[in-house]
Amino acid sequence: MSVPKLILMPLSSSGQERERILSALSVAAHFNAHLEILHATLNPRQFIPDEVVARRMPRHLLHELETLAKKHSVTEASDLKQLFLSLCEQHHILHSERFSHDGPSAYWHEINGLRSELVGERGKVSDLIIVPQPKSGNPTSTFEAAIMLSGKPVLLVPRTLTTFSADRVLVAWNGSTESARAVTSALTVLKQAKEVVVACSNRSAFREPGIDKLVHYLAHHGVTAVGKKFDSRRYSAGDGLLRLSESIGCDLIVMGAFTHRRVHEQIFGGMTRHMVGYAKMLVWMMH
Repeated sequence: MSVPKLILMPLSSSGQERERILSALSVAAHFNAHLEILHATLNPRQFIPDEVVARRMPRHLLHELETLAKKHSVTEASDLKQLFLSLCEQHHILHSERFSHDGPSAYWHEINGLRSELVGERGKVSDLIIVPQPKSGNPTSTFEAAIMLSGKPVLLVPRTLTTFSADRVLVAWNGSTESARAVTSALTVLKQAKEVVVACSNRSAFREPGIDKLVHYLAHHGVTAVGKKFDSRRYSAGDGLLRLSESIGCDLIVMGAFTHRRVHEQIFGGMTRHMVGYAKMLVWMMH
């Protein structure tokens, strides 16, 4: 993959707004890219079924509800935008709607609609989507849309992290299509890294292509990597991977985002859910 030039990040007032903006600006600065901050708002009318509006809810009550919601939304958006503009100025990031060839840039997009749907749509015309680690520790609808609908890599960022670093990178490998896509999408990051470790669990070590073949593949791209195995017998695969990543002090994990299909739904696999809930470092994911 080429260097990311257009980066998308949804933003809402759900805590750690300053940290989340700083981390996104740091990513944009690292890649000398253009960052689009997406702040989505919804009219409360969109949550109320038409039959309720037509039969049960008085017009004055509906109007009052819409007025209050709009007032709150405008205030929230204004506060977040001012914080964003202030941080852009402090860190010498140009605020511009268009990409600048002279350095990193960023722009604030205020748009009406459901955030998850907008991320799924706009992510398709972005190079990278930044999603904060959910407070609940469980995958959100926005994370799901970014992973499943955009077709682009997603950078999962711990909520309090403010700087982007990828000197030490750990590649989680099990020979899967998802893992292969993740590696290809992150080649730019891997080429810039000072240390790259390709890791697989004891249980997936027999799968082909093995870590030795990935190390060989990366060498063709000028990436020197070493292979390691982590324990997935005493620990879950996710826990084993995190233990290894912490032991080598890695800044970023590159991995496939895995899912399982059930009737009428698609859920994330155990490894993906574990990273969303417990990773303390950046995670570069691709489905």
